Amino acid sequence: MTLNATSLNWAIEFVAKHSDSDLFPRVLEIEAIHALRNTLVELVEGKTLSDLEIGASRRFIVPKDEVSYRQATQLHPQDSIILSAVVHQFGRGIESRRLPADRVFSYRFSPTVDHGLYGSQTGWNKFWNAAGQRSFQCAAILYCDIADFYNQIYHHTVENQLIESEFPNQAAKWVIKLLESTTAGVSRGIPIGPHGTHLIAEATLIPVDNSMSSNGIAFLRYADDIVVFCDSEKATRQALGTIASILDKQQRLTLQRHKTRFFKPNEFRVLCSEMIEDRPISQDEDDILQLIRKYSEDDPYKLVSYDQISREDWKKITDETVSQIIREYIAKSQVDYIRLRWFYRRLSQIGHPGAIDISLSEFETLSPCLANICSYLSSIQAIDPGRWKAIGMRLLKLLAVDEVKSNEFFRLSILSLFSRNGYINNFDTLASMFQAADSSARREILLAAKKSSAIDWLRERKEDFGRMDPWQQMAYIFCCADLPSDERKHFLKRWACNRPFDVVLAKWARGVQT
Repeated sequence: MTLNATSLNWAIEFVAKHSDSDLFPRVLEIEAIHALRNTLVELVEGKTLSDLEIGASRRFIVPKDEVSYRQATQLHPQDSIILSAVVHQFGRGIESRRLPADRVFSYRFSPTVDHGLYGSQTGWNKFWNAAGQRSFQCAAILYCDIADFYNQIYHHTVENQLIESEFPNQAAKWVIKLLESTTAGVSRGIPIGPHGTHLIAEATLIPVDNSMSSNGIAFLRYADDIVVFCDSEKATRQALGTIASILDKQQRLTLQRHKTRFFKPNEFRVLCSEMIEDRPISQDEDDILQLIRKYSEDDPYKLVSYDQISREDWKKITDETVSQIIREYIAKSQVDYIRLRWFYRRLSQIGHPGAIDISLSEFETLSPCLANICSYLSSIQAIDPGRWKAIGMRLLKLLAVDEVKSNEFFRLSILSLFSRNGYINNFDTLASMFQAADSSARREILLAAKKSSAIDWLRERKEDFGRMDPWQQMAYIFCCADLPSDERKHFLKRWACNRPFDVVLAKWARGVQT
């Protein structure tokens, strides 16, 4: 069984456009693969999946809010592409077995390059809007959540559901092999982060959804959130017992105690209103969002160039207004980080600089939004290049904050900005940090050296190449493209590249562009 060229091309375009997840900085080496995508397709298309060895993934502790964290995984970029291609090629089999989209709202498979693997980017809002409307037709509501869902999924369940969804045996086996590589061989848990794993998680809940329906439970679901509508409070308690039994018997899953709640309809509608993302905290935020929609044509992924926005409209968004909106969010006794992350994503569409100062000065409060803040800072347009170096100095000071010193993901996210923006520079400070830095930080410093044209410093790292981990080696090969032609060709010939991704990356670095 092999992957077809259509799905491979789609996957390369998709990962190049949307990155491999919403949590991690974009893998810069994908630029090289995208430039030589036909070569990668040729190397992979004819291979059986069992011949495609799994690469090294990375795992980090990522904040969800002020007190809770989750483990997030970044796959090797070749595996991200292959997984995306597998899901693209065979995902329709999963989708065809699911309950209708007006009952299960999460991650409905409908792939496009512009929007990714899933058709609706507003499924969360649709879920809560539909739940609120449904509450008018019942007397009591149960809201519950599956505990630690992604980490509790059995690989055996995944394999059974993929086969039931008509995935070829080799495709199912490759997916299981990938999952096991991220769990140190433990046969439980799927990685949080990669886009493709969302549909795989949804596949495992097909039997649960079917069983709830067979038991007469009137429910709506979004991922691990389940809302049940009943004729009485007694019926909600009976439904809770039935759902708990189904989850246990099907997959030994449990419900989160602190998220399980019983509601009266009017109380529940308040919750629905609070859960909807598109809920501006003020008129100022509403005005900004309307302006962003005007230029993005209501596409949450579309990036808008500064030149496309009229000067009159750009002036309507002041630094003071943006800062005040963020201050209103963090002034709340319970900060709505889900909504605040959403606001940062909208700001990133137009790259307005208004949130720079408050994002850096209030870092400790805003740290659960760090990935979105870094994406936002990468998107900034229309500021004087000289201002970037001062921003870089402020970012370097954040590395000394205790919260950052104790969290590798924070360091990775901050340092990634130096590898994406040459104006930030400050490379002399980064170079002095290199020897004492952790593995992921070293990778970003290598990439920052390329962005800062520190070619002689990079040359001095050649003899360390054999001791670098796979992610650092990948970065160094990417950086070799800036070495003199004969030097890079001689160096790259010394190292054997076996996996298709590495072969294509080395070819690009040597300057072979076709």
